[in-house]
Amino acid sequence: MKTITNFSYGYILILLFLLIFSTFNKVFIEADNPLAFPSGERAERNWEFVNHNSWGSNYSPQNDINKENVHLLELKWIYPFPPASEFLRYQSGGIPFEGVITPPLIIDGNVFVASNMRNVYSFDGKFGDLNWLRIYKHDWNEAKIDLPEIAGGAPHIHGLQHVNGLLYSSTLNCSVQAIDALSGELSFEINKICSNVEGNNYSWPSYNGIGKYGSPSHPGPIFQKENILIVAITGATASWGGGRAFIDAYDLDFDPPKRLWRKFLAPPAEGDPEWALHECDKGWFFSYKQWKEEGKLGIPCTDVPRENIMNDWGVPKHYTSSVAAIWGQMAIDEETGIVYFGTGNQGSWPNQTFVTGPNLYAASTIALDVMTGDMVWWYQQVPRDMVEGDSSWNTVLAKLTIDGEEKKVILKYSVTGLLWALDAATGEPLWIFESPLLESRTDPDGAIRGRTSGHPCIGCDPNTQDGYWNNVMSYYDMQEKKWLNYPSKDWFYIIPLRAGEADIAFNTERNTIFLPLSLGWDASAKPGNHKSIGIPPGEYNLNYPKQTQNTTIIALDAITGKVKWSYFIDGVAYRGGIISSGDLVFVPAADGYLYIIDGLSGEYLHKIFLNTPLVVQPTIGQTSNGDTYLYIINGGKGRKEIGGLEHNQVPGSLMAFGLPNQESDLPKENDIGKNKIIGNNVDKDINEDEIENTTNNIRLILIIGLIVLFICFFIYNKKHS
Repeated sequence: MKTITNFSYGYILILLFLLIFSTFNKVFIEADNPLAFPSGERAERNWEFVNHNSWGSNYSPQNDINKENVHLLELKWIYPFPPASEFLRYQSGGIPFEGVITPPLIIDGNVFVASNMRNVYSFDGKFGDLNWLRIYKHDWNEAKIDLPEIAGGAPHIHGLQHVNGLLYSSTLNCSVQAIDALSGELSFEINKICSNVEGNNYSWPSYNGIGKYGSPSHPGPIFQKENILIVAITGATASWGGGRAFIDAYDLDFDPPKRLWRKFLAPPAEGDPEWALHECDKGWFFSYKQWKEEGKLGIPCTDVPRENIMNDWGVPKHYTSSVAAIWGQMAIDEETGIVYFGTGNQGSWPNQTFVTGPNLYAASTIALDVMTGDMVWWYQQVPRDMVEGDSSWNTVLAKLTIDGEEKKVILKYSVTGLLWALDAATGEPLWIFESPLLESRTDPDGAIRGRTSGHPCIGCDPNTQDGYWNNVMSYYDMQEKKWLNYPSKDWFYIIPLRAGEADIAFNTERNTIFLPLSLGWDASAKPGNHKSIGIPPGEYNLNYPKQTQNTTIIALDAITGKVKWSYFIDGVAYRGGIISSGDLVFVPAADGYLYIIDGLSGEYLHKIFLNTPLVVQPTIGQTSNGDTYLYIINGGKGRKEIGGLEHNQVPGSLMAFGLPNQESDLPKENDIGKNKIIGNNVDKDINEDEIENTTNNIRLILIIGLIVLFICFFIYNKKHS
């Protein structure tokens, strides 16, 4: 008879441990996976970032909801949000800001959103039961005394992200909060990030004091390999507040988190004549004129005449100039340790008399080394921005095979309506897409014009669109031009103002980009005298002129930049984001409809009416039962400038849609008496947690018992062998 050796018993014991661990801890292992990019089943189940994953693709690979059954989607539950006024008692000196504009996160069956009053909600994804609510408590008046750099203003936030069990919200009041996703309790907070910032004190006859911060940027990513958090702090009030914008990195292994480095995005208040030269060898400028006339996708900074970019931002720097909020999700590459992001527009328009040069690094796409903060490369989409031409919204990191070579590529959409494909390693432009709808238009008087018109007419030449795009190769544009239609002091028009005001989606399996192109969101501006900080130097009107409003959804080949198909939505311009899931494209619109389009053909499949303008992208993921639900927010802070339904400022609700007759349509016993946590410090009525904890304890006892029995059996056999 063959004898079982001690080695064999040990081997069997190891296998037993591995089997038990993998069986009962599958979800735990996936949630703590150090790779930030979800794939496979996890990517279908969860929506962990604003734009689904750490590469910002806005794409879920699920196929449970598909073009064959999407018309069957039905409302599963709805949660109406309370009016913002109900929370003013927690925010002395605050402003009521209705609704929610953060795309819902979906984490292992739970759904998370943050309201514009900065309250964070956790829901059970099956039935919409409230797990907990964390109410944001803040005294705005005291905060501005304690930290005078804070400008105050509306507290709305654009996004949440989930990393290693913690929820991170948009920055506000120069702080970052990390909230435990299970309990809603505050895990840690980084405060007073903008206190005593170097080079942030101005001395001008019309203003002598500190630059102001406050506009909320998206939560920064975490480089999980080293547990480093990236934080963006930018100027307040559309950047007229002057705060010197910067990017910080914090080591989360320290308590409190330790700042590792700070990278400034604009020169100090006293100015820096050579600001644009310091890292000139790492960057590119876009020139519309050079692109159209010479085919140049970008101009290396080293090719630009030195005098054009000297004294960038002015010397001294003006107090109304800064880099506006970075409200698009950053993308992070865990393999290379590089973080990619787009920056907001620069301030001072509509009068840039004192703000010369290209204004680096506003309206740009940037790559930074996470470990050091060193600039890897930069590409400025709108040099010397006079049209609010920010490059915010999501930055997408993609992996493409181009000319037989696999390479990583940055896909960046700008509010200008142009989309760039940039080499992720160098920033070199690979291709640029501009829709023919933007190249020229026919005005009511029959004239064919470019983007803008004014008095005198500018942008009348569609070939150059002179006026809208400042040319970095022109000394006049960079140093002498003071506003868009200079030297006239009459109104000038920006048509369109926000052609690309949206997050895009990238289907990684089809190599297809989906973007909304918006027409009819226009503006007029008029230069004026500089006043105090936070006040625009001139007049600004978002409601005039009013061109025909419409939106075109465009599908592009990510390798070539060529159009695959387009779908037209009449009557509304666009703001928000679109997502791709399987071979579907979901498009929320201001006319109150959620449009669902075939991602392969551009064919209309279905639409759902939700009764308010839709300006927040939906998300899609699984309940704890494994059923796939689509979650979408209506109401909240709409934008009347884009047209559509008129009731823009309403509390709104979170809604869940799913296919009929799914398993989770029937309530389970442990869904009765869900946890509810209201406020920051409250008693918890634990019900489901007790059930879950009891189950886990039983499992643990069984595992230990099984191990003990095996050891006893091993000893018994050893004694009798």
